[in-house]
Amino acid sequence: MTWLAWRTLRWHPGSLIGTLITLVVAATAVGSLWFVVDATDRQEVPVERYAGVPLVVGTTGGAISPGLVAAVKALPEVAATVPEHSFPAGLSARGTPVRVPGDQNPWPWGHGWSSARLTPFQLRDGRPPRARGEVVVDARLAAAAQMGIGDRVEITVAGTIRPHKVVGVAAAGTAWRYQSALFFADGHVAELIGGRRGADALGVHPRPGVGTEALRVAVAKAVEPYNTPGLRVISVAVGAGRGEQENNILSPEGFNTMWFSVWITALVSTGMIAAAMGMSIRRRGTEIAVLRAIGARPGQIRRMLLAEGMLLSVVACAVAIPLGMLLAPVVAVRFRDFGAVSVAFEVGYRPAPGLWTLAFTLAMALTANLISVRRALRIRPGDALGETPAQGRRLGMGRLLTGLALLAGAGALSAALLWEVIPPEAPSLTLLQVVTVCLAVAAVGLLAPWVVLVAGKLVRPGITHASRVGGYLAVASVVFNHRRYAGAVASLTLGVTLVGVVAGTQLFYNWRRASDAVRDLRADHVLRPAAGASALSEELRRRILAHDGTSAAVGIGSIPAAVSVEGRPLAPNPPPFSATMFTGDITQALDLSIRGRPPRDLGEGEIAIDDSLAARYGAGLGSRLRIRFPGVAEGSSYTVTTIYTSAPEVKSMLLPAKAISATHLTSELHELIYVRGADPSEIVDARSAVESFTKQEYMWRRSQEHAAQNRFMPYVSVLVALFCLVAAVNSLCLTLVDRRREFTGMRHLGMRRGQVMRMVCWESALTVVPVLVLSLATTAWMALVHAVSEPGGLAGTLSFIPFDWLAALGGGALLAALAGSLLVVRVAMRNERQGLA
Repeated sequence: MTWLAWRTLRWHPGSLIGTLITLVVAATAVGSLWFVVDATDRQEVPVERYAGVPLVVGTTGGAISPGLVAAVKALPEVAATVPEHSFPAGLSARGTPVRVPGDQNPWPWGHGWSSARLTPFQLRDGRPPRARGEVVVDARLAAAAQMGIGDRVEITVAGTIRPHKVVGVAAAGTAWRYQSALFFADGHVAELIGGRRGADALGVHPRPGVGTEALRVAVAKAVEPYNTPGLRVISVAVGAGRGEQENNILSPEGFNTMWFSVWITALVSTGMIAAAMGMSIRRRGTEIAVLRAIGARPGQIRRMLLAEGMLLSVVACAVAIPLGMLLAPVVAVRFRDFGAVSVAFEVGYRPAPGLWTLAFTLAMALTANLISVRRALRIRPGDALGETPAQGRRLGMGRLLTGLALLAGAGALSAALLWEVIPPEAPSLTLLQVVTVCLAVAAVGLLAPWVVLVAGKLVRPGITHASRVGGYLAVASVVFNHRRYAGAVASLTLGVTLVGVVAGTQLFYNWRRASDAVRDLRADHVLRPAAGASALSEELRRRILAHDGTSAAVGIGSIPAAVSVEGRPLAPNPPPFSATMFTGDITQALDLSIRGRPPRDLGEGEIAIDDSLAARYGAGLGSRLRIRFPGVAEGSSYTVTTIYTSAPEVKSMLLPAKAISATHLTSELHELIYVRGADPSEIVDARSAVESFTKQEYMWRRSQEHAAQNRFMPYVSVLVALFCLVAAVNSLCLTLVDRRREFTGMRHLGMRRGQVMRMVCWESALTVVPVLVLSLATTAWMALVHAVSEPGGLAGTLSFIPFDWLAALGGGALLAALAGSLLVVRVAMRNERQGLA
């Protein structure tokens, strides 16, 4: 039976080529993703900064207190401890910022000289830094800037520029590829980081004879009292885990993202393959009918087609697996841009991904075959007596009724959203919007062939007037036999509409996030550190506040904290919370809805909390809360004197920065500085890596950041759309391949080759253009549904329609359809001319 399958394919080369191309494209996409996933599963963050120490106690934000350092140092298994401070420090030489290719962070990392042995670093030239204004640079920085001992440089930390003198050049004793280092005198480091006494990491050396595992167990036991449920920010790392504690190369949680990409690609590919195989079976309907007429049983037909699919899959994988290996590094670059893999990620090649690609392709082909074989078994033996099996020119009513039902459901939900049946603040609103989008996309995918049919009837007079032969015949073909184009129309509609709706929804949420950010903003300007920096200094805030025309300058920063109600047992797994530490009158910067005393009047032992935290713990004005900050063994008691409405710019708690001034945590560094009055950019040095925004500019930047953080789904939708585009163009071209007799008959009736080509071009346009209009209308519909859910959203409805995405994808679809159709017709005409000769 397999031999018979190949014999039938011999007379339908278009079906064979179309199915094979579809399988190759699908297997290449799956294979390239699988090679990346396989390499990610085995990838480890390289250890650079802490390569010279067997164990590291790591955290962020200086949470390792002097008490914890003393507790670890007192362990009998420990020979020595090395506290480490790590902070971004911009370096400029001769007025030019120094950048080293390959660094993960745009800026070098600053450290105290006493922690140089953690790598270890050794002086190659010069001496260690001993005083304020002296710095040792690593060899990579010295080579990049062509500087040496005695050169004057500028160091930028927390928005403040300080002159320094290079007194030494140090070289790493191990691999040093993804970061650069600056070393300062230990006493000077405290000034640079705002007086913070807490360390960012703690290197631990064991006593002779103590193994790494025994050391890890002992140190973990000493660290445990400084961690608490809901605030486990201190970790103990050995081996490859030390690399993640460097906080330079992040180890993203991208594994699930890539698996999602594999599965969504496989799902869409299965649909593509099923469509291609179904079309191949329909084109061989006569041969299959003959086999049924001469006694072939349904089981034999099924085995014949399944074997055919398996053989095609093996041939496709022989081509696709090498292509997937070549494409995998390109895919890895895109995932690196998305933050799904680290900068150190490298694709590795093993036999396993190739074998899994083969197995996956066989599974996709088998599933697609099982879907398509049902069509073959519906072919009656009596169809062999006709020219072609009776398939009908019209689509079934079941598809139409299903599409109309889904459209009615989407319309009903849209009406509920437009009339605000569900309040805008209700948690179920987002779910309702998602369901509406899904129903609308599915509905237009099912109804698209009828839209093309109606559009053909509407434009018939105009096209007939424009092209009396080619246009007239094209409209007649699309209207009379629109089932012929149903597969291409449905695939293209689904792909383009999905991109439009997903990208439009993302634009809306970008706008909403930015709008929420500035909703409560009273400040005229916002300052924040540029990329690579991490904070702004209190010195900068005071300088801005002293500037003429400035009425307020408020600095804020955030810090994680564990919360419990005094007198109640601590929950086993409490949710994480954060507190906003502010310096200045925060009510001058943010318009907070407050019950109780203004936050500026908070005294010692008093705290402000938002309404969500108050509701969770049943707290009110006068309630006593126990707050525990990172690296503190015991919590402190605070009285709630203020409750404010949740706001995007502040966390769940508000505390004046002076509340932690007596701890090991800093109180003189800020994440943002809000300014009312004069433009602070007049006094901020352009070289200090401080970004200054007006209120409108700040809103736009927040929108851009949200888009960058959530760009994965729009690109996944584009991937799905490209698959759908390939399937649609493939379907259109294969339809033309099977119309060779029709074209030959037209030529015998006197039509010129140009008229035939114009006819197929009109057919492509009549198929693609209505789809683009339908997709645009659906996208606009969904944009309107989203816009009405937010105050002021209707004014920006047009901005939520991704015209650029739709134009690029729609234009590409039209050009691909025209090019494919012309190519197929040219080949058919050449064969016809050779036959006549």
